[in-house]
Amino acid sequence: MLRSLAIALLTMLLALPAIAADMATREQAALALIPFQWQQLKYDIVFMAPRPGFRAMTFPAAHRIEVYARPQDDVRLLAYDIAHELGHAIDMTYNTPEIRKRWMQVRGIDPATPWFGCNKCTDFATPAGDFAETFARILFGPEQFRGRIARAPTSKQIPELLPFFGKIFA
Repeated sequence: MLRSLAIALLTMLLALPAIAADMATREQAALALIPFQWQQLKYDIVFMAPRPGFRAMTFPAAHRIEVYARPQDDVRLLAYDIAHELGHAIDMTYNTPEIRKRWMQVRGIDPATPWFGCNKCTDFATPAGDFAETFARILFGPEQFRGRIARAPTSKQIPELLPFFGKIFA
């Protein structure tokens, strides 16, 4: 029994480099799907171990995006999560209170709604989360849209929203 446990542990340890290499390849593939020069935002994207309750998080003061990749996440889902966080980076880099008010009006969100939610809370029910989810939806389609403050924008609505991301799509 102890011998078989030791063999199983040794087998797992020997497999770790291959697993790490596979994860690195998947992470690079996800970054390669981002269809603009995200580096221009001057944010570092760092892949971390899974974190319960979070898929990714942006730290604007540090210009850092952390992605808590799960082993079962496919490349496209990772890319979508990265795009959501890059939406926050775009917001923090280019948006003003006036632009944010216009965003809420266009999206049918009460302009009195606070842009940000609480620190380290899910942002899907906030205007900031809607902005980030919409950016990810523009890049990767509506399948993963998780916003709750407004419906996913339709393909017909996208042209009206593109100017809000103008520095990226210009």
